[in-house]
Amino acid sequence: MNQRPKDWFRIAFFVLTPLIGIVGTAAYAWTHGVRWWQPTLFLVTYALVGVSVTAGYHRLFAHRSYECNPIIQAFYLFFGAMALQNSILNWASDHRTHHRHVDHDWDPYNIQRGGWWAHILWIFYKNPSNRTFDDIPDLQKNPLVRLQDRFATSIGIVGGLGLPTLVGWAFGDPLGGLLWGGFLRVVVIHHTTFFVNSIAHLYGSRPYTEANSARDNAWVALVTNGEGYHNFHHRFPTDFRNGLRWYQWDPSKWWIRGLETVGLARRLRRTPALVIERSRLQTAMERAKRLPEPSPVREAIRVHLDASHQALERAAANWAEFQERRRHDLSEYREHLAVARRQWRQALRMLASQPEEA
Repeated sequence: MNQRPKDWFRIAFFVLTPLIGIVGTAAYAWTHGVRWWQPTLFLVTYALVGVSVTAGYHRLFAHRSYECNPIIQAFYLFFGAMALQNSILNWASDHRTHHRHVDHDWDPYNIQRGGWWAHILWIFYKNPSNRTFDDIPDLQKNPLVRLQDRFATSIGIVGGLGLPTLVGWAFGDPLGGLLWGGFLRVVVIHHTTFFVNSIAHLYGSRPYTEANSARDNAWVALVTNGEGYHNFHHRFPTDFRNGLRWYQWDPSKWWIRGLETVGLARRLRRTPALVIERSRLQTAMERAKRLPEPSPVREAIRVHLDASHQALERAAANWAEFQERRRHDLSEYREHLAVARRQWRQALRMLASQPEEA
């Protein structure tokens, strides 16, 4: 990938926007003060563009984890273009390639090449001039997607920078609007999105799979509308959720559920609980195998994991029986699933005291 020619326009853009957005906004605030509407404009535009990237670009278009009304699609495509992260065709193609080849040479933002490469340096090279989008035929069939691909840059500049300037003009301060709602918001959206490619592949836990570098990182989730639960996402990429538990910060998941409630989204894809628990159990068992042998701790962990495995198999058998008989009583299934969860949680508590291999 680094054999491609450098894109000096992109390099200049990603060097200058932080200077204008962070240094320029700070200097302007120091000399002109901060008015209430300026941080409000930043937060509103950040929310609109952010959810369009996470719930739209990522979970809807790149992974097809749900379906939604064309009005919502148009909303995502317009505000997503304001993120200035390329058109959805380019974005989704890169992202699907990342999932197919994660941690290998064909991965566009391969973390094995270093954190800075995964974070931003990979963007500094030109796309092939003969690039096609044969890997995303579903998106090519979408007329809204094709339209956005033609005008993404114009929307990003005119909408992403022009609209905040107009808002600032309405308050008698167009430059303040441009800085707060334009450049500062662009920089924050850029680098919080890039955190998923870098930090969430370097730091955090791997409860669902150790087959790749993706990790769950609650701090990254906090600034990316829930995208930081990246180990779960790489294990179950078509699930509309990233934060599985109710207490995990995942506004994109809540937004999608809200759309479903009002009839604007449908066919939300959820990974069955049994599949998730089996994945967690398998990951814990693989970690336990790496403990020194003989080891009393390893044996105690093995007992709990074996009990969890047996309970999960009983839960699976109950579920298969339910599916066959079409009955409505899930009490046995839930009981065995609860036993399995208790057993592997006990094992994980013991594993937590053991150092994790890189």
